[in-house]
Amino acid sequence: MKRAFLAPILVLASLFLISWGVVAHRSIAKIAENHLSAKAKTAVYKILNGEEIPMVSTFGDEVRSYGKYKNTSNWHYINLPEGLSYPQFVAKLKSDSGANIYNALLDMIAILKDKKAGKEDRLFALKMLIHLVGDLHQPMHVSRAEDQGGNKIKLRFNNRQTNLHAIWDSDLVYYSGWTFTEMATALDKVSEAKIKAWQSDEITKWLYESYQISAVLYKEVEGKASLNYRYYPDHARIYKERIQKAGIRLAGLLNDIYK
Repeated sequence: MKRAFLAPILVLASLFLISWGVVAHRSIAKIAENHLSAKAKTAVYKILNGEEIPMVSTFGDEVRSYGKYKNTSNWHYINLPEGLSYPQFVAKLKSDSGANIYNALLDMIAILKDKKAGKEDRLFALKMLIHLVGDLHQPMHVSRAEDQGGNKIKLRFNNRQTNLHAIWDSDLVYYSGWTFTEMATALDKVSEAKIKAWQSDEITKWLYESYQISAVLYKEVEGKASLNYRYYPDHARIYKERIQKAGIRLAGLLNDIYK
């Protein structure tokens, strides 16, 4: 009885520690849903067959440790050398044929565009695409291999021990105290000009933005063991904009796939 009670708690706890947590992923998906064309929304919900877009946004984290999905564990991030210019960054991305977030996202897009793809394949690809677009906008998912994307950089924040990656995955998001619907409502206020600009950017640009931000975040914590109360207000604009961009770009990507 105790094991049956603990199991769902442990699963839920694990989601709070990886990939933007539940709140950010669902906020991103909700913002995206608000900006889908009628045609894209119909197509997406036909594939989901009763499931809701925000609710499937954490699928990638929920399944990554199970059976046939274990091969997706490297799909959530990419590690690249420091100091790359944008052309160098793009060249590195395109020359890397391994399992990483960029290649995984391109594969999911290809499946969804393939009219011969089976129903189960399209369902899996859609759920993973929704998740991966969120992940790649989290700056620490495009970072360094030697510290495991900031996981090995131990810091004290909000009166508890954590690490740089976890701070950006969940600590900043949950610091706000918003539910995902509250966060989506608060952040889904983007001008038409920004929507057009963000959706016209290449996927490589989405990743490079995270790469540039993570470089700054690394420098900020060099030699530090703790972060003070100013860390959240000083970085709130960055994490909020990453969530906005993820939602708007996810909508643009789905609208393009189902245009």
